[in-house]
Amino acid sequence: MKQNGFREVIKAFGSILCAGLLLVNMSPTVRQIRDLPSDIYVDEDSPGFPLTVSGTLFSVTDESGTAVSGDLSETLADQYKNGTKEYVIELFDIPIKRIRIHARVKSHVIPGGIPIGISMNTEGVLVVGLGSIDTEDGRTSPAASAGIKAGDVLLRVDGVEIEGSDHLSSLMQTKDGGSFRIDVLRDDTLFAVKVTPAKDLSDGTLRSGMWVRESTAGIGTLTYVLPESNKFGALGHAVTDTDTGERLLIKKGELIRASIVGVSVGQQGSPGELRGTFNSFSERMGRIEQNTPCGVFGTVYEYVGNPLYPDGLPIAYAQEVKEGKAAILSSVDPEGIKQYECEIVKLYPQHETNTKGIVLRITDEVLLEKTGGIVQGMSGSPIIQDGKLIGAVTHVFVNDPARGYGIFIENMLDAAS
Repeated sequence: MKQNGFREVIKAFGSILCAGLLLVNMSPTVRQIRDLPSDIYVDEDSPGFPLTVSGTLFSVTDESGTAVSGDLSETLADQYKNGTKEYVIELFDIPIKRIRIHARVKSHVIPGGIPIGISMNTEGVLVVGLGSIDTEDGRTSPAASAGIKAGDVLLRVDGVEIEGSDHLSSLMQTKDGGSFRIDVLRDDTLFAVKVTPAKDLSDGTLRSGMWVRESTAGIGTLTYVLPESNKFGALGHAVTDTDTGERLLIKKGELIRASIVGVSVGQQGSPGELRGTFNSFSERMGRIEQNTPCGVFGTVYEYVGNPLYPDGLPIAYAQEVKEGKAAILSSVDPEGIKQYECEIVKLYPQHETNTKGIVLRITDEVLLEKTGGIVQGMSGSPIIQDGKLIGAVTHVFVNDPARGYGIFIENMLDAAS
């Protein structure tokens, strides 16, 4: 009987404890803490801090495990202004949330919106396809037999850096019937293969059975320029090969001023396109130094202004962006940069290479009539909300050209650093 009574007491105590923990877990303060992002970005000169929760039941420890303060708002507001710090928020000494506070210098940028031509030469050559050739021994593909695949970047032949497709061809004509060591880059992995070209029966030329590309060009939109350094960002996504979809490893590139001469209106199932032009006589605006998943980056040769925002704009971190009214800057006709209304309809959790963190819908009737919404060539168009640059347009919904994706501007800035 005594054991049964003791068990009943334990069960009752456990039930009360569980109920208490459930009530605490459902409290507004705990929910607010758990809803905090794991990474919080703030300006070093910010007068306040986005956390206002506090309570005597809570405690905070820093990365060394040292208790800092039980008052969260006071602790974090006083402690974050020095680079990146990590804190663990505890309830009854039980960890319930780990957060990192990143203090950064507040950025002020000149928003873009102007059409740009992008001309890039790849590092080595990019393999865009494989094929077979007719030989005395039948059809064969030396490149495929060696393990080369479409999307591979070929860097060197027998230690000699490849300068282009013609150079590759000449390098592989120097040994009749011999083999070559080719250094290959695939998905950030460098390895070597041995290729033995075969003699094509049609003309007696040694061939390896692959098609390569050394350069690319296209139209996009400038996103921003940092006035203090003349560093720029554009597109909001990587420049990729049209055949393989692989991001191009660039050796050199130029940013060129482009002119919009027309537009192909986007329709459901068929994305539209800005028809732009640039040539050897067009203004060279700058050099491209990086082609990253979050856009192309480099340095402009001269100051680039914006007539709509001559004094520039501050940037907004992802945590400041909200659903609702916004605007984009773009050039869709020869009249130049204009501001068009849009709406932020959804925000996705942020990570550093997410080029689809923002879902937006074009609401501006003028733009809808001109383009049908978002079209190719508008990638990089700045997105503005509450007087701040929040991101850039990156993609269009194929089944709904009025809708598209955008990247947070802090992701672009991080990729360029």
